[in-house]
Amino acid sequence: MTSEERRQRRFQRRHVQRLKGERNKLQQIGNYDSIFTYVNLYKAFYLCECSVRWKASIQKQESLLPLKTLHIYRQLQNRSFKPLKFMEFDIFERGKIRHIRAVDIDERSIERTLCDRYLVPLLSSKLIYDNGASLKGKGIDFSLNRLKVHLFRHYKKYGNKGYIFQYDFSKYFDNVNHEILMKLLAKDIPDKDILAMVKNDIDSFGDKGLGLGSQVSQICAIYFPTLLDRYFKEVLYIKGYGRYMDDGYAICKDLDEVKKCREGLYKMAKLLDITINDKKISVTKLNNTFIFLKKRIILTDSGKVVIKIGKKSTHQARRRLIRMFKKYNGNKDGLLYIQQAYRSWYGMSKRYSNYYISENYKKLYEKLMNKYYPKESEVKRYE
Repeated sequence: MTSEERRQRRFQRRHVQRLKGERNKLQQIGNYDSIFTYVNLYKAFYLCECSVRWKASIQKQESLLPLKTLHIYRQLQNRSFKPLKFMEFDIFERGKIRHIRAVDIDERSIERTLCDRYLVPLLSSKLIYDNGASLKGKGIDFSLNRLKVHLFRHYKKYGNKGYIFQYDFSKYFDNVNHEILMKLLAKDIPDKDILAMVKNDIDSFGDKGLGLGSQVSQICAIYFPTLLDRYFKEVLYIKGYGRYMDDGYAICKDLDEVKKCREGLYKMAKLLDITINDKKISVTKLNNTFIFLKKRIILTDSGKVVIKIGKKSTHQARRRLIRMFKKYNGNKDGLLYIQQAYRSWYGMSKRYSNYYISENYKKLYEKLMNKYYPKESEVKRYE
């Protein structure tokens, strides 16, 4: 038996094991009828109302919850449920205006059931480990820690010689191609009823793009560029690769690898109909500072990875604190919001290498407290 024949046999054995594992997982997850039960929909509402129970619409829904849930359950069992209209509004976040299309509370409990009990358990197994966006146990801290691991491993082999290739998608949510997305989902979702439900949710946002404010859209947006991730990991063999939603990076040992990454990025982007933001593509030497997820990353000559908050984020936080003090201007009801904003940012900054930035932010807070809330600052001082 030749070495090629042995490789083929190993591949066949592993392929059979993977198929067996997928069948077992599908049996554990269940199907359309076992997912959308009255009890599951009832429980999903209480998960959705966390932190928004003060709203009148939520309280009204809760008072009629048994009857409303029964009505939705019957519609789902008859396959007659249709997506409802959105609550549309704009928010100004991190210097950008974002158009939000939030689903109704009735539909939110359906989406919660669909995502938590079917889509997330099924599709999360198709993602690469270094995809760090919006899943349980992952997030910005996870992505930054994985970047540190990738930099450590690269340093052990090549020192701080090398490059980091970074890319960004342009208007990612607005440009997702529904036809390509559904073809990808059809390969991984065997239940036709659930696939039709996902298609209805996606198509309710128009012919193209996904809506901010929908849990189904969030999961689909995380899943959609998986082919791109696998191309970097399995075809180009870039071990130091990671992605957080539409921001990605690849750590390369030389410029030849950078060239392959650039060509592969545009090749897969064309296949998935994703628009690349050419202005945000960057190639940086690893011995220089680079930015990832609004943080400044430094790989020192000794191999230590230093993470600092970006200057722009620091300036925005200080200006936001000053604006809040001026807005409430001694109002005791507004003091709680100011303290929450201060503790949130100060606590976050303490996790990074920003001693002087954190302490200066604390001094600014104390100075503003003495100016706008002198009595409260005196009480705190002598406690």
